Amino acid sequence: MIRRFGVIIWGLAAVGLGGCGAAASILDVGEEIVLAQAQDAGAWVEIAGGRYTTEFDEGMKERSHNLRLACEVVDGVILKVGEEFSFNKHVGLATAEKGYLPAKIFINGKEAMGLGGGICQLSSTLYNAAEGAGMTVLERHAHSRRVYYVPVGRDAATAYGGVDLRFRNDLPYVVRLRASAVDGKNVVWLERM
Repeated sequence: MIRRFGVIIWGLAAVGLGGCGAAASILDVGEEIVLAQAQDAGAWVEIAGGRYTTEFDEGMKERSHNLRLACEVVDGVILKVGEEFSFNKHVGLATAEKGYLPAKIFINGKEAMGLGGGICQLSSTLYNAAEGAGMTVLERHAHSRRVYYVPVGRDAATAYGGVDLRFRNDLPYVVRLRASAVDGKNVVWLERM
C-alpha cells in the first residue's frame, strides 16, 4: 500500500473500482464524489497518517489482556468535528470489576504492579495515530521512565484522575477511532465517516 494523498479507501469492489474486498486504493481528498460512493457502499475510508502500530510481548499475559480490554473500549469511538477525546474519560479507572489484571506500571520512575498495567501502550499508540492524522493534541505526558514500544518522546502516559491523553478533532469531518491488539501488534487507525 502506498500513501500519496489524503485518504485510503479499503474494500472498493462494492463501488466498482476493482479489486477484492481487501483491496486498497488511494484517492485525492478532492475526489469527494468517489469518497461518498465508497462510504455509501460500506467501504471505510482511512485517514492518511492516522495509522500507528506498536509491538507487544504476547508472553506477558496480564499486560496483553489489559491492552486488549482497553482496545475494546476505544474501538469504534466517534468524534464529531470539534469534539474532544479523553483517554481517561473513555477507558476510565482500571478495576478488577472491569476485568483488568495486575501488571507492571511506573510510579514516580519506579516499577510497581497495578491494575491495568499495559494500557498506556494503547494511549501512546493512539497519540501517534491522532497526531499523524492532524488532530489537535491538548494534553500528553511522558512516562517517568523510558518505554520500549515507541521512540523517545512519542509516548503518552495516563493515570486515571490525573495524567491524561486528550486531543480534539479539528478535521472537517467526523472520525471513528479503531484499535486492536492481535498477534503482538497494537494497531490504531482513524477512519473518516
